[in-house]
Amino acid sequence: MPEENPTVGRRALIGGGLASAVGIGIAACSTSSPQPNGSTGAGATTGASTGGAATSTPAATASPTGTSATGSPDAVPAILRTPGPDVRRGPSAVPAVALTFHGAGDPALTHRALQVLADHGAHVTVFAVGTWLSQHPELGRALVAAGHDLGNHTWSHQTMPRLSASAARTEVEKGAKAVAAIDGSSPYLFRPSGTPTSTPTIRAAARASGYARCISYDVDPSDYLDPGAAAVASRTLSAVQPGSIVSLHLGHPGTIDALPTILRGLASRSLQAVPMTKLMA
Repeated sequence: MPEENPTVGRRALIGGGLASAVGIGIAACSTSSPQPNGSTGAGATTGASTGGAATSTPAATASPTGTSATGSPDAVPAILRTPGPDVRRGPSAVPAVALTFHGAGDPALTHRALQVLADHGAHVTVFAVGTWLSQHPELGRALVAAGHDLGNHTWSHQTMPRLSASAARTEVEKGAKAVAAIDGSSPYLFRPSGTPTSTPTIRAAARASGYARCISYDVDPSDYLDPGAAAVASRTLSAVQPGSIVSLHLGHPGTIDALPTILRGLASRSLQAVPMTKLMA
C-alpha cells in the first residue's frame, strides 16, 4: 500500500507482522542469558557464520522500503533483508568491526558511551531492550541522531527458548514496535535474548516481525560478568579481527570504562568501528 511517509510505511509492516511472508528459517541467533541491569550474558555461538556476501537467493518478502537507520532509502544492506543464517561476522576483507551493545541499564552510562564514541569518531549498533527503550526514548533518539544503528533485543529480555510460540512472538513484536517508535531506527536488526542459538519458535517469531536474520557475534569479552575495564579491553582486542562483531553491554560501568582503550586499540590496527549496516554493506 502506498504511504505518504516511507518510514511510517516500513514500520507499519513490522508492527503488523506483515513481513511474515519471509518463508525461509534463520539459523542460530545471539547468545545470552539474563543478567542484572537488564543486560545479557553471552556464551559461544554455534550458528553458521555469514561473511560479506549473501549465500542464499533472495526470496520474495514483505520487506518494506523507505528511510533506513542510515537516513537514505533502502540503505540497509540486502544481506540483512535476505533470509538466511545468523550473521556472526562481517567480511574479513573490510578494515572495520561492529561493536554491538545490548541496550539496557543506567541511562547515565549510555550518555557516557555516546560521549566517548563521539570523541573517537566511532559508530556502533545498540540492540535495545524494549522496556528500557520505552522508558528512555530520548536515549534512542540520541543514538540515532549520532549515527548509530538501533535494533531490537526483544521487549523484556526473557529467556526465549522457554517461551511459548505466542509469548515469543509477543516479545519480538513488542520490541520491534518500541524500536520503530524511534525515528530513524532499523527494522532489520534483531538479536534474541537468553539463548546461544535460535529455535524454530524463535525463528518463526522473528519472521513474523520482519527479521530475515538474527545478528550474532564472534567476539565475546564476557563484560556482563564485570571482570573490570582492563579485562574487557584486553579480551576484545586480543580476539577482534577485520569484520568481527563484538558483543558488549551498555549497562556495565567496566564496559564503558574500557571503551576508550578498545577504540584506541582498533585505531592502532587501522580498524574502524562502524554500525552493522555499514559493516555488512
